[in-house]
Amino acid sequence: MQSPLIVISKVASLALASTLVISAVIHSGMAKAAREMPETALPETLVEDEQSLEIAQFTRDILAYDTGDFSVRVFERGGGTFMNVFDNIQGITRLNGAPASLSAVQGQDAYVSFGSFNGRQVEYASQVFAKPQDPAGGFARFFILDQNFGPGGEVSVIRVEDAELVSVFNVPPGVGLPSGGGGTTQPDTLLFFETQTYAVRVFNRGGQRLMNVFNRRTNSQEVNGALASLVNPVDQFEQSVSYVATGGLTNQPVRYYARYDYCSETTFLEVYNTNGARILRENSVGSGQNRIPPADFPPGQPCGENGNGGSGAGPDTRVNDAYITAVFGGESTLREVQRFFPDAFLDSSSRQGDFINVGAFSSEEDAIIRMLELRREGFNTRVIFRDVRFR
Repeated sequence: MQSPLIVISKVASLALASTLVISAVIHSGMAKAAREMPETALPETLVEDEQSLEIAQFTRDILAYDTGDFSVRVFERGGGTFMNVFDNIQGITRLNGAPASLSAVQGQDAYVSFGSFNGRQVEYASQVFAKPQDPAGGFARFFILDQNFGPGGEVSVIRVEDAELVSVFNVPPGVGLPSGGGGTTQPDTLLFFETQTYAVRVFNRGGQRLMNVFNRRTNSQEVNGALASLVNPVDQFEQSVSYVATGGLTNQPVRYYARYDYCSETTFLEVYNTNGARILRENSVGSGQNRIPPADFPPGQPCGENGNGGSGAGPDTRVNDAYITAVFGGESTLREVQRFFPDAFLDSSSRQGDFINVGAFSSEEDAIIRMLELRREGFNTRVIFRDVRFR
């Protein structure tokens, strides 16, 4: 006869074994269910919280806005600046963490990235317009620009849209501020132009001349806010205003010269090595921005034999309607334009060729606003710059 203690022990062992088997089955079923559960079944709030935590730890938003057709975000991560662009109409990502550089587009500070759009190599640009009275608030404008220049050297604008909602505006102090406001920290563009390879900008900030040189082919900033000096006009540059800054090219120190020849009315970039040998020269293409102060022009230097017939009068001959909103077309196009702007007329007084003049402005921003109004009506239009010597 077995002891009651032994019987109880066997029953307890069987119960424990049953419990372990049931527990194993339950855990096995839960593991199988977890493996078969689709990712979309995870709680959305958990996914969003994890992503938000990751973004907060590794990135800092500089700019975020929506134009209706596009959602744009510029952010810093790991010491670099990047841009995202989402096409709301097509439902696709146009840029995803593409490197972005602070450059100038149509004379205004902009974050620029490179990518493709409908099979074309393009620049994606986010212009920023800061409000001095409200550093945390500002305006943004979105551009898609064709990297291939047109027959006249102009940059083709594929898309341009104003921001409908700016949700983040954390641009660094001084970026995007309007020039000419009198503040000591505001940037004031003195000279801006583009060549086939480079975008060059000379500007005044805090009472100092600075220079940016951006290589669009390599997507690199070869000169970034370097101190620029006004060069004495000598030899073949006696009728030029020249600014020079030091930078690096192929790991070698070089000097970048941004020059404006006011007699031939040409703007160009030159690069010299430390031995004084010129290793690059590229003329500007398209329209640029020229606000060189009178004090930077050489005194008493009329255009002579070395000039091409320019007046040599320097910037004092500038007029207040230098920014022209131009539409390209003939008489039939003019009649269509006059339905919206009755004062439009055919203008043949500029070196840029014949066009329909739909407004002359002292402010580039005002001319751009008129351009956007015309583009919404389907007209082929852009802003051109001219001064009295172009007429």
